[in-house]
Amino acid sequence: MPNNMNWEKIGQACVLAAFDALRGVTSAKTLDDSINPHTDADLASHAAIMKALQDSGAACQVYSEEADGKIVLNGGGKSIVVVDPIDNTVFFMRGLLSSCAISMFIVEDGQPLCSFVGDIARGDVYHCDQAHSYKNGKQIRVPKTTLGKMILAGWAPYTPRMEAFYEKFTRLPQKEFLMFNHGSILENAQIADGYFDAGFQIVPTKLQEFAGAIVAWRAGGEISTLEGNPIVWDINVKQTMLVSRSKEIHQKLLKSFN
Repeated sequence: MPNNMNWEKIGQACVLAAFDALRGVTSAKTLDDSINPHTDADLASHAAIMKALQDSGAACQVYSEEADGKIVLNGGGKSIVVVDPIDNTVFFMRGLLSSCAISMFIVEDGQPLCSFVGDIARGDVYHCDQAHSYKNGKQIRVPKTTLGKMILAGWAPYTPRMEAFYEKFTRLPQKEFLMFNHGSILENAQIADGYFDAGFQIVPTKLQEFAGAIVAWRAGGEISTLEGNPIVWDINVKQTMLVSRSKEIHQKLLKSFN
């Protein structure tokens, strides 16, 4: 690994530390009234990840959903660590953990080195290096075929997203596709399992939402923006995202969406 840092080992340690921290949270308390609320559970997970990174000696710049701006650790360096301590906090607060995840990925020289997604409900850890993807340490590949209709995962809870989502989804051949309106970081990672066939971010968003898509991509899937452009791995760039388990599905969705 660049800079002699074993990012696979570090990332695994960060996710496991966050799991441990969340086991100690009996009920999440809301700290604000924003659309995407922050809770003491988010802060506990964030603190555990930051401590694990600090203790590892990793020289990096961290961008976390629970921090304003960049955090420089161990002198900084060219490694950029992108963290979401709890994806789908609003469901975590209600105890609906099935789509809640801890995510983290590392970018160097404009490309992701590796990515990690921790399934909070089941304790599974998805991760990838630059060549392969794994679930609980066992290599996985996107399946060539799946049963039934193809299932898309896309999250459109608010009016602007819903309008964009509806306008694009009505173009798809209904005989072929089902829409699961709950796409998150975890569902994108689960494309590598064949649970879903594709996932997308309907409106431009920052890189924090892309950790699961990286896992599916490195498991043999396809990734681009919804416009068909390559993903720009820059923390300051907002962009749409489409990730699919095959080139055929990806091209069909791009054609329908555009």
